[in-house]
Amino acid sequence: MRSTDEVGRPDGDRHLLEDIARATLGRVAGRASDVADAGAEPAAGGPVPSAGRLLPGWEIHPGTPWTYAAPADSVRRAQGWKLHVSATPLSAPVVLARVAEVLGRRRCPFKFAATLGETGALLSRERDRGSVGKFVTVYPPDDETAVAIAGELHLATSGLPGPPILSDRAYLPGSLVHYRFGVFSAPGELDNDGTYTSRLTAPDGTRVTDERKAWYSPPEWARCPFESGRAPARTTAPEAVLLGGRFVVRQAVRHGAKGGVFLAEDRQTGGQVVVKHARPHLGAGLHGRDGRDRLRHEARMLDLFAPLGVTARKVELFEQDDNLFLAQERLSGSVLTEWAGRRRFSPPDPDRHAAVMGLARRLAALVAVVHGRGYVLRDLTPNNVIVTGDDCLLIDLETAAVPGTPVVRAFTPGYAPPEQVRGAEYGPAPGPEADLFALGATLFFTATDCQPVLAEDLPAGTRSWDARLGTLVSVATAGDPVATALVPLFLGLMRQEPGRRWDLERVRAFLDGLAAVPLPPAARAGTPNGYRLGTAEQDRLLGDGLAHILRTISPAAVADPEARAALWPLKGANGYGATTDPCAVQYGSAGVLTLLASLAGHEPATASARPARTEPPGPHAGLPAGLRDAAGWTARRLAGEHRPSPGLYFGRAGIAWGLYEAGRALGDDALCATGTGLALGLPTNWPNPDVCHGLAGTGLALLHFWYATGEVRFRERAGECADALMKAARRTPETVLWPIPEDFDSGLAGVVHYGFAHGVAGVGAFLLAAGAVLGREDCLETAVAAGETLLAAADRQGDALWWPGAPGGQDRLPHWCSGSSGVGTFLIRLYAATGDRRLLDAARGAAVAVHAHRLSSGTAACHGLAGDGQFLLDMADVLGEPVYHELAGELAGCLWARAVVRDGLLVVPDESTTEVTVGWNTGLAGVLDFLHRLRHGGPRPWMADPPGDGPPDPADAGAARRAGT
Repeated sequence: MRSTDEVGRPDGDRHLLEDIARATLGRVAGRASDVADAGAEPAAGGPVPSAGRLLPGWEIHPGTPWTYAAPADSVRRAQGWKLHVSATPLSAPVVLARVAEVLGRRRCPFKFAATLGETGALLSRERDRGSVGKFVTVYPPDDETAVAIAGELHLATSGLPGPPILSDRAYLPGSLVHYRFGVFSAPGELDNDGTYTSRLTAPDGTRVTDERKAWYSPPEWARCPFESGRAPARTTAPEAVLLGGRFVVRQAVRHGAKGGVFLAEDRQTGGQVVVKHARPHLGAGLHGRDGRDRLRHEARMLDLFAPLGVTARKVELFEQDDNLFLAQERLSGSVLTEWAGRRRFSPPDPDRHAAVMGLARRLAALVAVVHGRGYVLRDLTPNNVIVTGDDCLLIDLETAAVPGTPVVRAFTPGYAPPEQVRGAEYGPAPGPEADLFALGATLFFTATDCQPVLAEDLPAGTRSWDARLGTLVSVATAGDPVATALVPLFLGLMRQEPGRRWDLERVRAFLDGLAAVPLPPAARAGTPNGYRLGTAEQDRLLGDGLAHILRTISPAAVADPEARAALWPLKGANGYGATTDPCAVQYGSAGVLTLLASLAGHEPATASARPARTEPPGPHAGLPAGLRDAAGWTARRLAGEHRPSPGLYFGRAGIAWGLYEAGRALGDDALCATGTGLALGLPTNWPNPDVCHGLAGTGLALLHFWYATGEVRFRERAGECADALMKAARRTPETVLWPIPEDFDSGLAGVVHYGFAHGVAGVGAFLLAAGAVLGREDCLETAVAAGETLLAAADRQGDALWWPGAPGGQDRLPHWCSGSSGVGTFLIRLYAATGDRRLLDAARGAAVAVHAHRLSSGTAACHGLAGDGQFLLDMADVLGEPVYHELAGELAGCLWARAVVRDGLLVVPDESTTEVTVGWNTGLAGVLDFLHRLRHGGPRPWMADPPGDGPPDPADAGAARRAGT
């Protein structure tokens, strides 16, 4: 669910907080100036400098999400004890005025949330728990001053409302003032994972990451100057917590900024309950209410609707230390999201028609009960439905309201009608028509396992909502008799115009009539039976996508690569992509360079190389200039910035690859030399063995350079990578694994994965390729052992094969990074080298899983349709079976259904499903490469497949003998 609470009119508070800070600092500065001139305090009510003029001795830099204020002559420390002051949107103006008064006198730098909207965002449920509530950040010049300022700020803000800050320690119990040890002004630097991080320097010179955990955790060597800091910081979580003197919590369902959800034992009854937690002031808004008010409202809804068979029974509502808790009956069953996925996947379920129809009737009846009591749910989604056998119940009724009563807007994307999404931030609750739309969306997901999320066209209204919905429904229901039978219901309930939506009586009549109609059997997953994208549609997405990439290159970044601005915009300042290397493949420029070079249709560098892709999309005048700008920016950006990660997707290997390919396409020897020089400087021994960040990715790049240049040094260095990976392998008689060392300075430390991005499949793929190039039986034998490990780990469901992310995992994953697509990418190549039919059968099972999951997949190459489609094209190439090309075309159809208009261009959103960014593994570039390969053929990028006319012949007995089978 997404909720918002901002000022009613656009930008209504844009300058409010800035004006308060300017006025307060100006008054303090004016008072100090008068004292200096007259040697006495100014008279009360004396003149105050205008908030619109520059302040004497102060610099204020407005921005988003922060506004910075500092004395002109201040010098900020690199690190130390910093202070945070919390606030709610209602208390923020007063808190800021009082804080600025203290800091103005102290001439101490600080920053504050730029608007009341940003202040509210600091309290939202979507916020990272480690950054919740930090309205003002103070940068004291030394520890002694920090203690003094903390005391003054505590007195100045005492009694005002604000939430606790989880990453900090409160100055005193209940204080708005908190402290933690952290970075002040040291710039972020790229770490071993290819991400910009804030780094602390220990007394011995060691550099460590400044982690914003959701609990107070200062470095052991940072002496705390505060009196309250004498108590030890928490190092381990307790095994059990007693709440309300009755409920023993031992397991968290989830943690969140607003509070957690826990499973607990009820000491009175001995049964299990679900306990929901609301922290004070989290979710607070200008209406004066917070998450505790919503939890109290949910308790009232349980009292109202549980006796009617709609929801769970309330057990107890209680307070503890200003926190509110709601204990409720634990319902047995599964969330509808999980239920729908299990029903959809292979093999066909003969009872699915009856199950879906029964669930649809029951959901419609539950909505009717709620409406009959005069309420609307406002947030009916598959995550808020528990399926219990043949029945279902609703959960999370915190947004239920009487139509027309003032409420904070709340909705889940895809399950709210356009009028609810575009409604006022605080205004009348919608009518029953909103629930009718949500019922249609929920039933659509139930029947298809497809999230009905359509990002908004820009400018808004470019295309008809009903027409866009029709496209999505056509793609999601094609070839599925159960879902096809329900198409009139979906379209009837989800119409844009509220007054034209089916009412519940019509829904019941339709379902009653449909229940008696026999349906043809569903086709098995992995069989072409869905919507396939036509060539004209493919060309539209390719042409418009290329135009969008070229159109959105940042001229400012091209002009000044040292400004640290990304070459293409990254949506969401707090998103993960915003903190990663802007030159790397995953989110940055290197992957786009490779795509543009490929679309330029350059000839291979060697006579033996695979032929270039044929029939590139129509000529685009801006392609060479755009490629040159992007390559030049990337090459210049490399200078002067240390990049430790050698990986293919997050590090230097992928950047070298992209620059070299750009140079080949442009005929630019200097660019080619930059790429080859960077590649020759890659380490051939590195703690992380994986493809994305580590040594296997480095090895794949070195093999690519060997094929492209014939330079023997690349071949030799690829062999050194293979040596290191052979030593790093952890073997048992049945398995071989490549764990990332626990003592490695990395967010992935200790990880053991099966997938291509970080585990066995990716390392195995490199060793297989290296063994063929180097003639090394040890590499080939280890690749075969990796294949055996993955065969043993497979989870067969009918015809589909799934893999968990790690040994012992219970998840079933379908994608390139972790799961069937990436594992299949390796296994089909291992089959081509060995002829082992077990590998072929497993790769076919992986393809079934990928195809079965297409409607619930995102768009991206890393963990979505683009990467999954590349695997299906691998299957078509290796086996020469057109059926896999057809299946890939059905994945492309799902991309077509998700496409949005941006300034007249039809483009596919990124991994967020709502924004359009261009990064290879997460955005548009990877999507376009898949579509281009689907349309025109060619090799798969970022692999080390041998050049030539095709893959190895699986019947080659010599290859099988060399692999040890």
